Amino acid sequence: MESFERGNWPYRQVDNIDVPVVGVNIIGPTGTFPGKDQLLVRVDTGYDGFLLISEELYKKLRLRLSEMPRDLWATGRSVAGELFILRRASLILQVSKAELSLEGYGETFRGNEENLLGLKFLEALRIILDGPKKMTRLLQP
Repeated sequence: MESFERGNWPYRQVDNIDVPVVGVNIIGPTGTFPGKDQLLVRVDTGYDGFLLISEELYKKLRLRLSEMPRDLWATGRSVAGELFILRRASLILQVSKAELSLEGYGETFRGNEENLLGLKFLEALRIILDGPKKMTRLLQP
């Protein structure tokens, strides 16, 4: 029987909880990260953007060189109700296991240490979060 899967990744432990991840490469204005490997990024349906990226990685990739105008930056709200500005830069995400490249944007804010794939990323994919088997499965379109 033909498989319709294009890639799968085992869940990863974050704060003693198994969470779904997808392996990606980020292409920014100065190159590709992390090179030959893939960066395992948590899938978070509570984040409505494309890619939330740590402030440190945003700087390392020199994404300020591809930042969008400030009037296109989003405003986020923390769980505690605190407002913060999300810097936004154009980038390309590659999902090499699926031979897929997606144009999108990376966002960050002061002090952010997380990398998250959000709803805008998921809009382009057919994905199964297989909780019992603790696997993220990417399907053919």
